[in-house]
Amino acid sequence: MALWRIVVKNSGNAACKDKRQHLEKGMFIETSTVSPVPPIGVSSQRSLLVQLFLNKYGIEIAPQNMTRSYFDCDKIG
Repeated sequence: MALWRIVVKNSGNAACKDKRQHLEKGMFIETSTVSPVPPIGVSSQRSLLVQLFLNKYGIEIAPQNMTRSYFDCDKIG
């Protein structure tokens, strides 16, 4: 099992579903996966990551934007 931290790369609203919402650089979520593959690159994990950001910050990310273009993915455990 691997533990991951997904971090916003840059401030802005480009990744947000609602363009009135705003992400700040450094916002992060943590999640675990059974496989050693980073969850940011797995399309089946995107809905989970979107839900984690919504639960923590109240910001809805567009699932198609949950990519390395907007987020860094670091293995922390």
